[in-house]
Amino acid sequence: MKRSILVDIILRPVIITLSVVFFRMKVVNRRNIPKDGVIIAGNHISNWDPPFIAAAVPRAVHFMAKSSLFKTRFLSWFMQKLGAFPINRRSAVNSGALNTAIDLVNRGAAVIIFPEGTRSKNGKLLPAKPGVGYIAHATGAPVLPFFMEGMDDPLATLFFKSRFKVTFGQLISPGELEEQHKQGGPGRSAGYILEKVREIKDRNEQEKRKDR
Repeated sequence: MKRSILVDIILRPVIITLSVVFFRMKVVNRRNIPKDGVIIAGNHISNWDPPFIAAAVPRAVHFMAKSSLFKTRFLSWFMQKLGAFPINRRSAVNSGALNTAIDLVNRGAAVIIFPEGTRSKNGKLLPAKPGVGYIAHATGAPVLPFFMEGMDDPLATLFFKSRFKVTFGQLISPGELEEQHKQGGPGRSAGYILEKVREIKDRNEQEKRKDR
C-alpha cells in the first residue's frame, strides 16, 4: 500500500488550517510522538476523527477505515492514497487489516488504531477489541495513547462553546504491553491500552473542573 506524498503537500495543510481557524484545535503533548514505528491508539467519537488526529500528528500516518469506503475502484484508490486500509467491522476476524497494520508498523510507520472498534455515540469509552493488543504483540512496538474531544459536536466549536482537542499520553513501552499479554493475551493488552486512554480523559475532566 503506497500512501501519496500529495496528502502531506496539499491535503494536510488544508485540514490543519481548518482545525486551527474554525475548530480552534488544541494539541497537547505532541512531543511524545516518536519517529519510529508506533501504534497511536485512542477513543473514537466521530467520523471527523481520522483526519483531525492525522492533522495532530506531525508525521505521515496510516489508519483503518470501514470496508464500505473501498467499494468502488476510485474510492479504493483515493483511500489508499490517504494512507487508509480496509477493515470489515462485521467480521469477527480481520486478518488482512491486522497483517497490513503489522507490516506498516514493522516498516517504521505510524498507524492510528481505535481500540473500541467503532464510534461511541455518547462519548463514553466502549470495551476494547483485542486487535490493537494483537498488533502490539506481533510488532513489539510502543503504543501512544490519545484522547480526542469536541469532534462529536463541531457546531459547538463554531459558536465558541467548545474546541477540538487532542491530548497525547505517555508512550506505553513494549515491555509493559508484553507483561499484559502474558497475563491475558491480546484482549488484556487492549484493555490496558484503553485504560491509559481513560486516564487521559479523567485528567482532562479534572482540569476542567479546576478551571470553573
